[in-house]
Amino acid sequence: MSEMKDNEVFVDSPVDGAQKRLEQLGYKQVLDRRLSVFGNVVMGLSNVAPVMAAFLYGLAAFSVAGTGAIGAAWMQGINVCLIGLILAEAGSIYPVSGGLYSLVKYMLPRPLAFVAVFTFMIQAFIYPPAISMGLGLYLQELFPALPQTEMATSVIAAIALILSLFIGLNNIVTSNRVAKFFLAVQMIVIFVFLYICFANPVRPLSEVMFDPVMLGADGLSLAPVSFMGVLLGLGIMCAAIDGYPASLGFSEETKGSCRNVGKAVLITALCTVFLVVICMTMGAIAAPDLVAFLGSSSPYLYIAQSYMGRMGADLINIGIIIASFSCQTVVITYMSRVIFTGARDHIWPEPVNRFLGQVSKRQTPWACTVVVGVVCSLMVFSNTMVDLVTYGGMSAAIVYMLVAIGSINSRRREPRLTRPFRMPFFPLPPILVTLFLIVAIGSQETSNQLVVGSFVTFALLYYFLYIRPRDKKEDNTNG
Repeated sequence: MSEMKDNEVFVDSPVDGAQKRLEQLGYKQVLDRRLSVFGNVVMGLSNVAPVMAAFLYGLAAFSVAGTGAIGAAWMQGINVCLIGLILAEAGSIYPVSGGLYSLVKYMLPRPLAFVAVFTFMIQAFIYPPAISMGLGLYLQELFPALPQTEMATSVIAAIALILSLFIGLNNIVTSNRVAKFFLAVQMIVIFVFLYICFANPVRPLSEVMFDPVMLGADGLSLAPVSFMGVLLGLGIMCAAIDGYPASLGFSEETKGSCRNVGKAVLITALCTVFLVVICMTMGAIAAPDLVAFLGSSSPYLYIAQSYMGRMGADLINIGIIIASFSCQTVVITYMSRVIFTGARDHIWPEPVNRFLGQVSKRQTPWACTVVVGVVCSLMVFSNTMVDLVTYGGMSAAIVYMLVAIGSINSRRREPRLTRPFRMPFFPLPPILVTLFLIVAIGSQETSNQLVVGSFVTFALLYYFLYIRPRDKKEDNTNG
């Protein structure tokens, strides 16, 4: 483990505060520190990919909760704003590239910290294949001549992941340029989609918010959605309105002060909420027919085709494909840095740490990037998109709940610690986030709870059977 000096007083600097704090925490500056706050936000939003989040994860949300997904989106949106405040403070204190991994390592007792670490890292192998499978579905929609089987979807997804892997092996400046281009395309798609939705409202906001419906058993009628049905959609919305912590993953590549890291993650979180929630809400408001909308394989393409014709639907589809590809590329880039930080901190057996800790001449963690890309390209052959999105959302909920608890623990344990970005309204945000996520996790299907529970169980076993005995042995040797 790196020497931790988090209890020392430090003074932030607008010129190089983040780098000095990194070195104070016991790390060397080995990554390429050239991102501005704007550049960091671009990488974060590209990881979110608002078009992908709304138009792809939205498919899963509408299939599970009908228009109740809108209420779930608003609830999760408020929750994300609160999480953004928590992350802004924590990220400004610990500007390390591990993102959420680095935060919980400092803020929680070691067993809980490793649960959060493992549950967070496992998302590296959940989100990219889920995204790429959605990309495959939209490509099949765009090109009907392609094979329309599930195997074909998986093959397309695997090819897309390998392409993203090669882009992720470039330096951060190149990755940022690619991300900026893809994000600009997404903003155009969102503007066009929202324009046609605002120009063609069919039903009031109150109807989609307070009178949710879903397809009936016959697939030809509508049935009301209970509040428990809305809560069921929360598991997916935890994944859909997510990705904003990627800004923390680029902490060691962000210029200037520690406060810049906090600003970047908060801005990214707020932009994520606005873009995803507004797209999902306006889609339900503008749908010409809710039965056709909810029954469509792609509800958003149904809206585009209804108002813009086939050519308009194809343009929106191309935007979704670009957004999905951009997102999976940034997720691989981001999560490879998380796993790199874990290897640097020696959380795995030493041969694994040595391999994963390798950095290329381009100053990128190439070994971690390859591992994430290759494993994800295999995952697309063994899971469905809805299952992966649900697992990812529940895993994220566990991590955020532990981060919220950790923020309270940090204030209690280290009241004098310098906090370049200080969370307002403390302790209200972490308390509300914790309560909300307990409800979200508790409302999911038992089978999904068991899968995510197995992640937690494995993490605890690994900690108590390997990490704790190893650390005790090292302490005795050093003593």
